Formats: sequence, structure tokens, C-alpha cells
Amino acid sequence: MEHIPQLVADLALLLTVAAVVTIVCKKLKQPLVLGYVIAGFLISPAIGWLPNISDTENISTWSEIGVIFLMFGLGLEFSIVKLSTVGKPAIITALVEMALMIAAGVACGTLLGWSFYTSLFLGGMLAISSTTIIVKAFDELGLKGKKFTELVFGALVIEDIVGIFLMVFLSTIAVGSAVDGGEVALKISQMALYLIVWFVLSIIIVPTVLKKVAQALNDEILLIVSIALCLCMVVLANAIGFSAALGAFLAGSILAGTVRAHRIEELFKPIKDLFGAVFFVSVGMLVSPAMIVQNIGPIIAITLVTLIGKPIFSGLGALLSGQSLKTSTKTGLSLSQIGEFSFIIAALGVSLGVTADFLYPVIVAVSVITTLTTPFYIKNSERVYRLLVRVLPQTLLDRLERREEKAADEKDGNVWVDYLKRWGMKVALVVIAAVASGELLSNVAKPMLSGFVPEPALSIGLSAVGILITGIFMSNLFYSGRKGEFWILWVESKKNHAPLLALAVVGIIVSCGMVMYIVFLLGGARTPLFFVLAFALTFVLARSQRIHSGFLKLEASFIGNLNESILAERQAELDDEERASWVERQLYVVEVETTKTLMRGGAERSADYLFGLAYNLDLIAIERDGKMVGSKDLPTLTKEDLRQRISDPNDELGIRKGDLLTFLGAEDEVDAYLQKLLKEDLIDDEAEAASITLDDYLASGKAKIDASCLSFAIGPAASEFRGRTIASVDLRGTYGSLVIAIEHNALVKIKPSRNTRFSSSDRVWVLADNELSQPLVEKIDEIEADATLRETLSAALPLSRG
Repeated sequence: MEHIPQLVADLALLLTVAAVVTIVCKKLKQPLVLGYVIAGFLISPAIGWLPNISDTENISTWSEIGVIFLMFGLGLEFSIVKLSTVGKPAIITALVEMALMIAAGVACGTLLGWSFYTSLFLGGMLAISSTTIIVKAFDELGLKGKKFTELVFGALVIEDIVGIFLMVFLSTIAVGSAVDGGEVALKISQMALYLIVWFVLSIIIVPTVLKKVAQALNDEILLIVSIALCLCMVVLANAIGFSAALGAFLAGSILAGTVRAHRIEELFKPIKDLFGAVFFVSVGMLVSPAMIVQNIGPIIAITLVTLIGKPIFSGLGALLSGQSLKTSTKTGLSLSQIGEFSFIIAALGVSLGVTADFLYPVIVAVSVITTLTTPFYIKNSERVYRLLVRVLPQTLLDRLERREEKAADEKDGNVWVDYLKRWGMKVALVVIAAVASGELLSNVAKPMLSGFVPEPALSIGLSAVGILITGIFMSNLFYSGRKGEFWILWVESKKNHAPLLALAVVGIIVSCGMVMYIVFLLGGARTPLFFVLAFALTFVLARSQRIHSGFLKLEASFIGNLNESILAERQAELDDEERASWVERQLYVVEVETTKTLMRGGAERSADYLFGLAYNLDLIAIERDGKMVGSKDLPTLTKEDLRQRISDPNDELGIRKGDLLTFLGAEDEVDAYLQKLLKEDLIDDEAEAASITLDDYLASGKAKIDASCLSFAIGPAASEFRGRTIASVDLRGTYGSLVIAIEHNALVKIKPSRNTRFSSSDRVWVLADNELSQPLVEKIDEIEADATLRETLSAALPLSRG
């Protein structure tokens, strides 16, 4: 009989038990991660109910590969583009929550009598929420696309990237009995250089190379190339002294910045799932019932810290970022768990030997409990929000709900300020190029080539390469064609001559210093003659028009690849099938009965409508005694005209007590309006405070309006709309069509201002009365049927009607 390796038998047992348990979890609507942990628990030596894993060493190796592939898969969902689009609110929310939870974890561990490092690692584990669990909960509850879910996903992106750096930080300070500030600073500096390499690969090299070889990349080759990049970045990270997880994550994020990211993610998913399953099962194998019983007190304490601290701190972060109370409350309650990343940090602590053995089963138990509570928290977030509205004082609510004011008019630019900013950036690029190229050539290239190229030729050659790379950025600093502000300031006043010359001298000194750094680091011939030649070569490169042309090409490649990624990311969110209904899902409809009124100047006015007007809502329907009122007039009236008519008790549109009003607005606007009604007790039944998306409202069959959501592209010069504002075109008055969104340069603005100007290639969405908008539909059909315009609009969608 042929002998099979023990690893095969162990994997058969591991995957079989995992398959059975995850099927049960799926039936019980529980996360698969929980099933994997339970499967590991069942086959662990501590239980003994099932056969045990024999070759634990090989399984441990597979588990380490699982961490690498999990982090690579996580990186595929993260890119520089995504970091630039998650926005300031997500960054503030994540950083506030993580900082406070780390502090809470350290405090909790200290109170439990644990060591400093165990407490610090506990804080790191509690700081990061579970992407897997949150995504599953949102899918099951149908919440994807809501404003607060977008903030949650943005915060998760920031948590993941900060978590990677947190792991590097923890592994650095954990080596030794005390925190060495110098060593930590050195490690952070090395990590900064590694990130520079990551940035260059993400934006310049990898996207360009993939475009060059696009014709040769089928699915199989693309998968091999992706895994090769992953493992190479892991090896590079390890060589520099960082964790494999950091290298894998950054490799994934490099590919995430390319237009092939989605396809790579699809191809890699089965591999990630396989090795990820092995990792999570191996986590469960480390859990023993005896340890859980012994540590039931810490488990309860840490669970309470998580379930109380994370919602409060996450919600506080969202509030500090300028979000509404409702969005902040729902965000906080959604981020109230720990998950797979906590297991990875726990594994790091165990591998470094700085955390106690009991911490692993404790954190797994806390993760299981918080996994089960997450859906309950999310489902009841609306009730918690309403409770806060009724409890908090009105002055605080008004402050929390205050909208950000429009940006002030831009001040006249200061030439000196502009010049100093550009000069500082150019000098910084010279330093970064020199240090990064020097470190990589010294730590990576030189050891690899030392067996093939003799000294001193190797050192001299690598020094020349480093100087050449740095010279490209020096050309940007010194080339005369890039000194616009310099000459303006020079001619403007003689007083500017001295500081300008001083800055030029500083630039020369910095450049020479970088040349010396490269030569010393790479061990080149450290003779006066060599330095003279190096400086001469530097200034030749700095003044070379050809070298500067190379810099301009590099700059153009950077901007082109970055924009390509951004546009691909945005277009992926608004593909042909979803574009028509996407806008409808960003707008909300709410119906409110006018149970109370305000008396002003002897005229009866609706408090409900006045509040709605204050929050920029649009009144789209009035129902009175079971009949629709003003259905022909409402679609055509501006807010100014409507305000006068609804305030007139003798007008048919004059609002009366008992009228059922239907409002349309963005999510924040509707939420703020309903919050006001709840606080002022203008809604007796909390169920009345529910709002639905415009998409669901129009498709429900219960809509009070005979309208559709239309979209069309603004054509070139032949279009009568091009170059005119929304107000001047007056689509509402002429065609009974309310402009609800406009897309310009791949950015969609919901409910744009009436002063927004239509530009060529813009796409416009309108909520159009089906009868009044017929002339508009015919006009659009004529424009899009024009043979000349078809070529211009070939990349745009045809008229879509929801």
C-alpha cells in the first residue's frame, strides 16, 4: 500500500470536521469563522471526542501561510485610492475608537493583574472590529448602502491598516524587558521606507507593468503573478525585519490599486478561504475548556469592556468627525465586536513569548460572545438612537445636528507660501529618494549581487545607481523650467534675493549630503576624488533636460495610474446595471401626518412643513381625507412659491391639520427632520418615524406620486442645457422634473444646489412627473438619437428609467 504523508490525513480530518461544523453554523445563521473555531476546539487534544491532529508542526506551517493569505486578501480590498476616498470622518472615527480601546484594554489588563505586555496586546486585540462579522450582519439585515454602513466600512479600512502598523509596533517593543525609544524610532523609520516602496509599486510600477503585459495575462498567469508578488513582499518585509503579515497586506494593497484588482480578488478567494480555514481551525485547537473555566472572570470583564466601550468610543469618534447623532449611534453599535484580526495579534504575542498562554482562549471566548451580540446591537440601534433623542437636552442635540457651513471664499494666494511649499516638497523628495534607494540597494541588492560582482565595482556601481535615482528628483529641485515662483519673487523685490539664495544653498547642501549618505551607506570608494566625481555627476544630472524629462514622465505616469484607479473604483460602484437605481437608493421618502400646527400672524401654518423646509426637504405629495391634493402643481413649484401657497389657508395647497405629507431628501436631511419631530413629540407613534429609500418607495406600489427617476447625459454644444445652471434651465417648472443628482468627473452629487452649472458629459438624474416630463423625454431621445452625438456619448449610459 502506498504511504501517504501524515499531513494529508491531518488535513482530511481538519477539513472534514470544519465542513460539518460550518454547515451547521450556516443553518443556524452564524458566521463561518465561528464554525472554524468550534471545529478546532472539537479536534483539539483538550477535548478528546474526535481523533486528534498528529503532525501539528506542518499544520502550524499551513496556519502561518493562512495568515499570509488572509492578510493578502485583506490588502486586495484596500488601496491608496480607498484610503483617499474613505474620508476624514472614517479616519477620525477609527483613530478615536482605537486609541480609547487600547487604553481601556491596558487598564482592564492591569486591573486583572496581568503584565504590561499582556495588557498592551489585549488593548490591541480590542481595538480592531471584525470585518467578516459586520459584512455578514449587514448582508442579512439588508443594510448595505446606508450612510452609516459606508462610514463603518471606511472605519474598518482604517482599523485594518492601523492594525498592521500596530502589529509592527507591538512586535518591536515586545523584544526585551523595556521599551527602547531609539529602537522603536529606528523601526518606525524603516517602516516608513518600506511604505515608500509600497507607494511607488502601488502607483507607478505595478500598474504600468500590468498594462504592458496585459495581452499575455490570462487568469492562470494573473493568479501566479499575484501570489508571487505576495510572497516576494513577505520575504522583503522579513529581510528588513517586519512581520510577514505586513508584507502580505501591502502586496495585496499594491494590486488593489490596479484595474485588475476585482478579477484578482475573485481568482484568489478560493485559496484564501482554504488556508484561512486552516488558520481559524488552528486557533480553535488552542482553546481548552479548563482554561475557559479558570478565566471566566477575565472573560466576563473583557466582554463587558468590549460591549460597552466599543459602541461608546466608536460613536464618540463619529460625532467628533461631524456625523449626526443617528449615524454615530448606529456606527458605534455596529463596531461592537472583535474577530479574526484579534486572533492574529494573539498569535503574534504567543510567537514572541510575551503574552500569557491563557490570553488566547480568553480572546477567542470574547470574540464568540461579541459575534453573537452583533446582530442584536445592529437591529436595536434605531431604538437606542430614539432613546438618546428623548433623553439628551435639546441644546446638545442642536449642536450635534448643526450642519457644516460652506467653505469660506479662497483667499488670494501668497507667492512666498506657494514657493516654500513647493520647495519643501522637492527637497523632501530628494531626501526620500536618497534614503529609500540607499537602504534598498544596501539591504537587498548588495547581498543578492555580492556573489556575482566583485568589490569595489559592486559598491561603486550601486552608489552610481543610487545617485542616478536621487538625481532624477534633484532635477525637479534645480531645473530652471520649474522655478516660476523663484523668478517672480526675485524680480518682485531685492529683499527677496537673500532668502531665495539661502534656500538655493540649503538645497545644494541637502543634495550633497544625500550623495555622501549614499556613498557611505553602500561602501563606495570613500576618497576625495570619488566625492568630487559624485558631486559633479549629481549637478550634471540635476541640470540635465533629459533627466528632468524622465521626471516629468514619471510624474505623468503617477498621475495617470492614480486617476485610472480612482475612476475604475468609482465606475465599479456605478456600473451599467446599478447606475440607474443607485441614486434612488441615496434618497429617502418619509410620510408625516400634520397633527400639530403653528399660528403665525393669524395664519395657520404646518409645523411639520416648516421643520421640513428648514432641513432642505422637498414636499412631493399632500394627501387630505384620502385624496391627493395639488398633484399637478406640486411637481412644478419652486420652494419659494410652495412656501407661500402652503402657508395660505385659502389655497388648495394650504396645509391643514390631519394632512399626510410626503417628503423627499437625503438621508442626513430626513434623519435630522425626524429627530426634531421625535424630540418635539410631533410624532405620537415611533413607527411613523420610519423612512424608506426612493427606490423602494417607487417600487412599492403605494407611492403617492405618478413619477419616475430618469437619467440623461448632457451633450456637447448642441445641448441647450450645457453651460446653464439648474435654476436657469428650470426643469421643475418646465417639465415637472426635480433634479435629484448630478454626476461630474465621476463624482455624484446628491441634491445639488440650484446654482450648479451643467457641463458637457455630465449625467443628470431627475424625479420626473410621468405626464409633465414627456416633452423632456422626447427631447432627450432626439439628442441621443443624433448620429454625431452617439459617438460622443458612446461611453455613457442610455436614458434609464427606474
